[in-house]
Amino acid sequence: MKKIGTFLSALIIFAISGWIGRLGIILIILRIIGVIDWSWWIAALPLEYGFIYCLYMTIDGAKYRAGLKEAGAYAGFTAPILESEDFQIQTIIKEGPEYIGETIGKLCKEQSRLKFNQALLDASLEHYYCLQLAMFADKKVNAYITIKKWKESGLKLPEEGTPEFG
Repeated sequence: MKKIGTFLSALIIFAISGWIGRLGIILIILRIIGVIDWSWWIAALPLEYGFIYCLYMTIDGAKYRAGLKEAGAYAGFTAPILESEDFQIQTIIKEGPEYIGETIGKLCKEQSRLKFNQALLDASLEHYYCLQLAMFADKKVNAYITIKKWKESGLKLPEEGTPEFG
């Protein structure tokens, strides 16, 4: 639900504050009052572009916050200071054990993200148990199967019987 709010606020800001959005609104008004006789889809083209752009950027931002991708070239060029991995990790941890487990499970499939995934797991173990995170990673299978997949992906997990394991 949070992502929908982000998308809608981005779309409203795009339509009101950007020149492309304003152009789209002006064209729609001109079409309504009959000044131009274009098809509706042509008059709304700037707003259609804005919808697709905001949707893409919302998805891209969610993937970045989840640690599933690096910041793109545009973000690197425009942002004076990019969010550090520590900030990403703390953001994921704030979402709770269910989100942490799902994120670790997704990142296990991407070997290029192993270092980040290990850092996320290590930081998460300060607040939650490994078994608890594994339960939430894939609710369709036993937590021990998930732990086995995590080990096979290269993650260093706490030994069974230790306090961190659960």
